[in-house]
Amino acid sequence: MLAIGKQQRGREAGFTLIELLVALAITGLLSGIAFPALQHQLRRSAHIEAQTTLGLVLAQARADAIAKDAPVRVMFSGDRGLLQASSGRPAMRLPPKVAVEWPNEGFVFYPDGTANGGFGALGALDGLSRQSGQFSVDAATSRIVFAQ
Repeated sequence: MLAIGKQQRGREAGFTLIELLVALAITGLLSGIAFPALQHQLRRSAHIEAQTTLGLVLAQARADAIAKDAPVRVMFSGDRGLLQASSGRPAMRLPPKVAVEWPNEGFVFYPDGTANGGFGALGALDGLSRQSGQFSVDAATSRIVFAQ
């Protein structure tokens, strides 16, 4: 009788193939829901990082032009994703999956607080994200404005 009890306990331990398949299906379903949401958040954070970096570089260039009493030009190197100001500050890199539309002549900030003005845009390189936005530099005030 003792031997029969051990065999019954052995059969009850563990999982059946059906239980494992159900657990795998549930895991697959949950990851199928979570992964696209995670990708969207990563694209959104890259867009916000690019917007912040762009605003910082342009604001620093304006401040440098006023402080040094000399014009400062900000150029964008699309192949390397670098923003470089002629004031001598180190170049800043944008996130790799962000595309930038930039005027050919760049943005120039003058010592009197004005700028050459112009428009640009930020978007996703992969084409999957809806995160995009335009920005402008006002010529009279050199104010940087981002519009979604």
